[in-house]
Amino acid sequence: MWDTTSRTFELLGMLQRNGFVASERLARDLGVTTRTVRRDVARLRDLGYPIDTRLGVDGGYSVEAGAVLPPIFLSTEEALACALALRRWKEDADQTLATSSLEKVAASLPPRVRWVLDAVAEVTVDAPVDGLVAIDHSAVDIGLLGELARSCLLRRRVEFQYTRRDGDSRPRRVEPHALVNTVRRWYVVAFDIDADDWRTFRVDRISDLVVSELPARTRVLPDADLEGWVTRRLQLGWQQVSATVRVHAPSEAVRRWVAPAWGSVEAESREVTVVRAGADSYDAIARWLLLMQADVEVVEPDELRNAFGRVAEQAHRATRPSSGVPPQQAEPPSATGVA
Repeated sequence: MWDTTSRTFELLGMLQRNGFVASERLARDLGVTTRTVRRDVARLRDLGYPIDTRLGVDGGYSVEAGAVLPPIFLSTEEALACALALRRWKEDADQTLATSSLEKVAASLPPRVRWVLDAVAEVTVDAPVDGLVAIDHSAVDIGLLGELARSCLLRRRVEFQYTRRDGDSRPRRVEPHALVNTVRRWYVVAFDIDADDWRTFRVDRISDLVVSELPARTRVLPDADLEGWVTRRLQLGWQQVSATVRVHAPSEAVRRWVAPAWGSVEAESREVTVVRAGADSYDAIARWLLLMQADVEVVEPDELRNAFGRVAEQAHRATRPSSGVPPQQAEPPSATGVA
């Protein structure tokens, strides 16, 4: 059962989401009469919300076009969704900005809603265990991201300094087309004017952005499936080595272990699956294939067979009784392809 305040703001939310809504539909969705809907609209107008009325058989209501609305109202569920999104955003953006945004959202809420956010913050523990988190993950500049998005929409040429993986920094002139967010990183897909080809650029490696008044030319995209093209381009950087194996398990069981960015899965039979995998080392491929807990047959290359041997030797050493002498320090494991 709705209380009057909750129902009134739910009505406002319906108008904001859908534009014009017929009176009969509002009454049906809220479980009230059209007379009650009229009273709720009157309350909203008293609070300063500009609501237009359309009279007649198909009459209804809408928020006045171009109107500046009073401060937003969030339901308990919407407020909690914002809070959870901002908590996750801290990993990808400036923490001070994310924290201040979260504080403002919380401050705008009535006490009966704010306590839910406080409760979640009090009992939640952040445990980053995602194997796909990049080791050199950098926070993205939100202002820079916004300017790139704006240049994509306005079809403007931009110039910036771009720092490559080897540390070399060079000026680039590009025509941005789209932004891509994947594996906790932001990329911009753009036509590189100097290279005369399409490229992807990591946003956290971009600096000194200047949005030009020069319009971007209309160009044919590199692939009709832009998402697939971006994935393949990024794989070139992520997959330093590749291998093919047969996994003796159904494809449905295998597929959940292999993220698209790290390999492909193809059913050879009901009980055998071919995996074409890539990572930054053969040892990394061997380790995450063993997580499937199924027999693996290496098709190619021999380097992966050798990697399985090294992993097996390491596991065998772990079965020996402790001698009190620390083992030789091993390099930390690489990011894996576990989905």
